Amino acid sequence: MRYLALVIASLLFSKPFAQTHFTIPQNVWRITYNQGYTSGNWKAKSLSNGIQHSYKIDTTNYLINQFFERTINQARINIEYGFTDRATFVLNVPYIQKINEKHDWNSDSSSTQLDDLINYYYPKSKSNKGLSDISMGINMLIRGVPAWRGGKQRFSIYSGLDMIFPFAERLKKYDPNSKDKNGIPDQFQQLPIGEGLTELRLRVFGEFYRKGWGRLFNINWSVGISNFQKDIINPPISFLWIENAGPDSIAKAIGTVFQKKSPEISAMMKAQIELIPKRVFFSTGFDWSANGRDKYFSNNQTWDQWMAKRTGYDSQKMQTTQFVKINLINLDPFQMIGPIPFELEFGASWFMPYPLTYHTYGNLSSWIQISTYLQAW
Repeated sequence: MRYLALVIASLLFSKPFAQTHFTIPQNVWRITYNQGYTSGNWKAKSLSNGIQHSYKIDTTNYLINQFFERTINQARINIEYGFTDRATFVLNVPYIQKINEKHDWNSDSSSTQLDDLINYYYPKSKSNKGLSDISMGINMLIRGVPAWRGGKQRFSIYSGLDMIFPFAERLKKYDPNSKDKNGIPDQFQQLPIGEGLTELRLRVFGEFYRKGWGRLFNINWSVGISNFQKDIINPPISFLWIENAGPDSIAKAIGTVFQKKSPEISAMMKAQIELIPKRVFFSTGFDWSANGRDKYFSNNQTWDQWMAKRTGYDSQKMQTTQFVKINLINLDPFQMIGPIPFELEFGASWFMPYPLTYHTYGNLSSWIQISTYLQAW
């Protein structure tokens, strides 16, 4: 086992120019386990939290603010295999150990009728767990030299193609006959994990690396675009769409619903420095993503427009997070502790407020991650 680990570590660290491995050597496996925790409030297109509604009862208009807070405990397993030194297969399997959503609200009125409606249909808290969407893809070196190989060309450029399959539990279809003992439709009590849409993502990414003062410096970057399949969805039925209308009549009015999710653009930039040669790396950077307005197709055009955009809500969103990471490296064959090569990562991230994050959850996250390498002939 010790000899095998030295062979693998020698392949990965034959020229210790960099710690990042966008592709890995041929016939090498990298298996990564990540355990993370995330919490955040829904952010409006302002510095405030929550989603705003304008709702009418009889002849009186009310302004309602709904607040949502989510916490997520999630584990991820990432499996990579080097087909060649230039091409790596990637499989990512995330599992939601627990997702919890808390709901609160206020309005500009003390209407008892409004209180009764919201308290009846919206639980104060709901939770779920289960498999999330699984992604499968390939990373390919298109120019330069892999960082783990080193050489005169101290840069590398890659392309990646991923397919994200909707394995996560999505929202159930509204059924007026499916209710709990209090008569509340089951859909109002369910917390879905995914949207139920297949995603195709194309990425271009790479790095620049240099040695100076006995330390490695490198910059990683990535840009990508995602396209989503148009498909039938089960929309959330909300009486806040139109006054004096119950969920049964709304579900009947809209019928079958198709969603065309807007393409999403993403980017990442990271700067990294080697604090202790071949042992400890520190990095910081940001992740950014944005998409346009979604489109809905049902039997009711007014509802389609309401779902895509309304006062206090818009399906067009942006999310920006900053992160820091500490990586502890045990890959150098001459300094390795124990028989198994591994990399340990501690990380944290936080959202950047409006105008860089809006119409989504402003998350605070932390995680611990361990990766190991195996050789296959």
